[in-house]
Amino acid sequence: MSRQKVQLKWFKMAALLTIIFTFSLLVAACGETATPNATSAAATTSAAATTSAAAATTAMAATTSPAATTTMAATTSAAVATTSVAATTSAAVATTSVAATTSPVATTAAIATTAGVAQTPNTALTGSVRMAIAPSGPAESDLVNQQIANFNKLYPNIKVTREDIAQDYDTKIKTEVAANSAPDIYYRDSLAVPDDIADGVLEPLDSYTTKMNVDTKDFYPALLKAFTGPDGKLYGLPKDHNTLVMFYNKDMFTKAGITTPPTTWDELRAAATKLKAVVGADGTPIAAEPDLARLLAYVYQANGSMLSPDLKSSTVSQPGFKDALNFYYNLRKDGLSKKSSELGAEWPGDAIGKGKAAIAFEGGWAIPFLDKSPLKGGYGVANMIKGASQGTMDFTVAWVMSKQSKNKDAAFALLNYLTGPEGQSIITNSGLALPSRQSLTPAFEKTYPNYKPILDGVQFSHPWQFGVGFGGFADKVNPVLQGVFSGSTNVDDAVKKIDDLVKTTLKTQ
Repeated sequence: MSRQKVQLKWFKMAALLTIIFTFSLLVAACGETATPNATSAAATTSAAATTSAAAATTAMAATTSPAATTTMAATTSAAVATTSVAATTSAAVATTSVAATTSPVATTAAIATTAGVAQTPNTALTGSVRMAIAPSGPAESDLVNQQIANFNKLYPNIKVTREDIAQDYDTKIKTEVAANSAPDIYYRDSLAVPDDIADGVLEPLDSYTTKMNVDTKDFYPALLKAFTGPDGKLYGLPKDHNTLVMFYNKDMFTKAGITTPPTTWDELRAAATKLKAVVGADGTPIAAEPDLARLLAYVYQANGSMLSPDLKSSTVSQPGFKDALNFYYNLRKDGLSKKSSELGAEWPGDAIGKGKAAIAFEGGWAIPFLDKSPLKGGYGVANMIKGASQGTMDFTVAWVMSKQSKNKDAAFALLNYLTGPEGQSIITNSGLALPSRQSLTPAFEKTYPNYKPILDGVQFSHPWQFGVGFGGFADKVNPVLQGVFSGSTNVDDAVKKIDDLVKTTLKTQ
């Protein structure tokens, strides 16, 4: 998911904003992300943060294949949702292929006004703009329609055409780019952007942000960095993001005698052991997928990584990666975790909602979904567990502009609105993903106090991005992890295979 904006003092726009914000009050919520959305949105294997989660978020949120939504953050089987969801290109931000649902929201006016700035529409702009999204469900589609309707009030001479890509988002976008028929603006997950920049298919946005006086400093620096190229130019504006946290069934915890959520690896195992007697034969203490976007959170907690800080060499063979995979797999081997598909669920959030699992690690995209599930208010949200250190994933998705666009000023006007205070808050008000703008966060946090662990995770999160050549990398790794989960591949062999995949990918750069 992505956003931009032009700025003016609120008092100059008071009358217009009142109309727009009042109209926005009709909007309730969406369930996108980057992944589960994030993918790679926006996300879960069939859920939330899959990389092509355009999106975590996305958002969308994020995972191998979203956008957190985020908002892109994101993983194929996890992050923010599913590839075909949005939080993330193949992963972010954001949402599994789960139907997005509404949840109580703050008014657009309440959140947007905290930004202290307003869009400055150039009504002289004319033309047609085609936008592409990877919607997670009807609710997200409705919210995007709301964004377009509000944009057209500001820019009545710009015709907006929307293209929905529900499946194989990454492949479809690449095909359209190759055919010189790419949308003017579209979702792009943080995992895929380095490849796009290297291929020269995205339009740098710096001249447009300067011309339209967009204050990019309002975006979280780490999110902005995800869409900044080696040349220092900006190629996308983040629309939202999402971090992984713990979701748990309160009633099951009470029955198991667990008074506080586990905070460490040892405590998680101890809690899962107690929960085994509570969940029943057809349930599981933990719903977990063989997914890189989920595994990496544990890798970082073990002080490991997949790549060196300069992204030029593999670190998979170092202890942290193997330690994390052993821990993650042993939960399953010891009967403490199961895959969603083994529980009659589409993704871990769905397993929690159906009462088939006591614990799942997902992003904010799970909250609107759970609020409409049979579990409703019977779940809790806690910080991600820690190992030797704290660590979690952050899935994000941006709006980007195609180099091929024939109407770039109008395209940027739309991109800027979608990522601006008003446009972005229409999506984040739904509770699907976290705002990518710092000015929107205080009101968001006040409206959604149960999102505090998700917001706290930003402090020790790691981006779902690994450099050029890694756009579809999770799709190569996840079958290896699936082999571990099925028992056909041992951990040592899996580590070797993943290490080889990283090294091979680095050679192609």
